[in-house]
Amino acid sequence: MVKYIAGFKLTQLLISLLGSLYVLFVYKTSTINLKNRKNIDRLFKKNESFIYAFWHDQLLICPLTWQSKFEIKVLISKHRDGDIIARLISKLGFKAIRGSTHKSGKTKNKGGLTSARQMIKSLKNGISIGISPDGPKGPRHKVSDGILSISRLSNSSILPVGIGFKKKWVLNTWDKFIIPKPFNQITIVWGEAIPAIKNEKSINQTKNKLESKMEDLTKKANKNN
Repeated sequence: MVKYIAGFKLTQLLISLLGSLYVLFVYKTSTINLKNRKNIDRLFKKNESFIYAFWHDQLLICPLTWQSKFEIKVLISKHRDGDIIARLISKLGFKAIRGSTHKSGKTKNKGGLTSARQMIKSLKNGISIGISPDGPKGPRHKVSDGILSISRLSNSSILPVGIGFKKKWVLNTWDKFIIPKPFNQITIVWGEAIPAIKNEKSINQTKNKLESKMEDLTKKANKNN
């Protein structure tokens, strides 16, 4: 029933508008702790685009961690809930690329090939890309091969980030999607950038490294709260 109602464009517009106002309200009323900001500032100073990696459950707040004049586009799934998220982040000033990084027999139907081309083109043109490597359907906190292929094909480094919340609601979804509460303590921890993948042989090794880093950053962010 909820998915049916969310399918109406007017409903999507209303939810995305209220959602964006709520996200801004949470962010403005919360204490924001920034950890290891030098890691992202270092890339900004190089004036180079990169892949910004965050877990899917932290997606709601993640766009606001991007406080830079440099452009970024966020990969959002083509599912119905993705329609709402895409509209929501657009009201926060961010553009979306619709599709998935997952490799499967249904990739073409999901717009995976088209979105991959768009991401590679954007990265080569100096526009960074935000990706949740465990989206759009999981497994939760498991890195898919897609983000690593995009890194290799675009020759782009990957910067992982973890976000923690002192007060939050956790939805009963595959990713345990987080809705932070207002008047909160939010901690953002940036990891060190992982260099662009040079060949397919290093994909598995880099995959495990990125997954471990992102889990560690998330634990540190939540521990700080």
